[in-house]
Amino acid sequence: MKINRLLSILCITTQALLIKAENVTFKVLAVNGTPILNIGGKQYSMKLKEYPLYSVDVNIDTFPVKYNYIIKLNKEKTESDSKETESENKEKRESDKEETLSEQFTRERKQDDEPLNEFFNRTITVKKHPELPRAFEAFPYFKQSKLYDDTFIATIVVKCDEEKLQGLYEDTKTKDKIPAEVIYASPYTVKTFKEAQLALSGQSTRHVPKLSYKIKSLKNGKKELYNRTSLKLRAEHMDFSYIRDKLYGDIMNSLGVPAAQNTYTRLFINGRDIGLFDLSDDITNGRYLRETFNNGEKYTNNQENPIYKSDCNEDGGIYGDLGYYGDNVKEEMYNIYSYKGDDKLQSEEVHISKDLIPLLKEIDDYKKGVRKDISLDKDSFLKSMAMEFLAGAIDNYWNKPGNYYLYKDNSKNTWYFHDADFHFSFGINTDKVLMLNTSLSEYPPKVSERIGRERAPLDAFRSHPENEKQFKGIIERLLKTSFNTKAIFPRIDSIAELIREDAQWDVSISPKENPNPTEDNDYLAESIENFDKETKNEDGDGAFGCYSLKYYIKTKASLVAKELNVQIPNDFEDDLGMVETPDANTDDSSSSIKSISWNISLTLLFILLINLL
Repeated sequence: MKINRLLSILCITTQALLIKAENVTFKVLAVNGTPILNIGGKQYSMKLKEYPLYSVDVNIDTFPVKYNYIIKLNKEKTESDSKETESENKEKRESDKEETLSEQFTRERKQDDEPLNEFFNRTITVKKHPELPRAFEAFPYFKQSKLYDDTFIATIVVKCDEEKLQGLYEDTKTKDKIPAEVIYASPYTVKTFKEAQLALSGQSTRHVPKLSYKIKSLKNGKKELYNRTSLKLRAEHMDFSYIRDKLYGDIMNSLGVPAAQNTYTRLFINGRDIGLFDLSDDITNGRYLRETFNNGEKYTNNQENPIYKSDCNEDGGIYGDLGYYGDNVKEEMYNIYSYKGDDKLQSEEVHISKDLIPLLKEIDDYKKGVRKDISLDKDSFLKSMAMEFLAGAIDNYWNKPGNYYLYKDNSKNTWYFHDADFHFSFGINTDKVLMLNTSLSEYPPKVSERIGRERAPLDAFRSHPENEKQFKGIIERLLKTSFNTKAIFPRIDSIAELIREDAQWDVSISPKENPNPTEDNDYLAESIENFDKETKNEDGDGAFGCYSLKYYIKTKASLVAKELNVQIPNDFEDDLGMVETPDANTDDSSSSIKSISWNISLTLLFILLINLL
């Protein structure tokens, strides 16, 4: 009888524990205004946890729970408001001070869902993408950063002196940096850097309506932003898919070569909507270099590792073809290289004479057969060239020698070619027909009368039969792995779905921040329909004369496979595994709290039973 009574009590107690209301945390990022949680018409005020994150705890007894957020915007009093008296339509005046915006969709939370930092008026918080298969093993000295978890769109909020900001905008050629507070927010965390710096970024993009930015000094004592202290926010103003840079970088990762990483962020400055940006690495930053070339470890030798950038002056016929033009550092063709290292004591000419010209001489001697090898890393260089060819990289080394870096790791006595800036690729409208249809045997196409076709290290490497075989093997391997439509199309679809709402927000922002744009004003006619054209169409119809991404990729793969007599498999090969996405969700405190709560309940139940016995 006593046992039956105990069993009855146990069943009743267990049932009570199971149906007991659970305290659930709701969190939302809101840059402007105060959010309110709405569950079935019942509203809960949310409190500021850490700007721009608001939260509220609500007892929920039925799952899944349906909800959405409302934002209460506080409007400033106008001059006419201040002139009104209390007797003049007080009710209207009070209602004018406040405006609410409500999400026009319904969210759903299941009982075991983790409480993420959601973003107001965005339906997708986290979305995992199909991963690309590895074409080759990962670059052995590269350490991935959790910053580049691309399953979500980050949020960056910048606060700075408005007058100093406008000073940047009035002279977009300036290299000045201004003090700024920078807040980085993700679905999992909020990190604030009060002593950061903001600057404009890019070269030609400084003259367009939507500017690009650089953020530096992301440090709080010894704490950095996921092993990064400097970032670039690329506007992607000419790419209506917003995906080309990102996709190119993803395939570079599959190739196992040094590559700046990419993900997405929405940007706000001084409370204003700025837009959707490609968040990418600052290649010359020392933190990035050691994370990419030394497994994140500090170099032990005291010798500086030099880094150089090459540009391309197409009109002047000066470009960084890596050719040797003698030992005179004042030779015109050497003017295109710029030293980007930390040593400011010696002049740029001294650096070029000491570091770069000897490398170019090595390449020339190798080409002439005087040397049997060179200190330029052959594998990463050939892989980068294979990708330039397949992706139709208009503005990069093989086609227009520029937009790349050379970095020397003195501890290994090795130079590395580091490609960069890939937005002019995958069928962008400039020279799109030549980029798509020029065969490997005829590449590069003659896109400029002022630019020659010689590319010293590539010509030297390919003059050796074993290297030519390796080069074509790299292209073949790409066609069977990460440049295969079965691998890459689902990834394009998934990324496009994640960023579409923010792309629509971006194109709606008008005017853009640059008050005096002198180029590409016609791109302001962009629309979300252009985004859909670029990311969905498999025919040639992209935006503003571009080939769509999918059309370019499938057509290029078919043309190259035919030329090289390669049989593209029905499905991609993944014998080396996949390029894994870094996981920024390392905070499991919420699940721990749930576990602790459940364990406490079970413990209390056990104590009750012991006492009854």
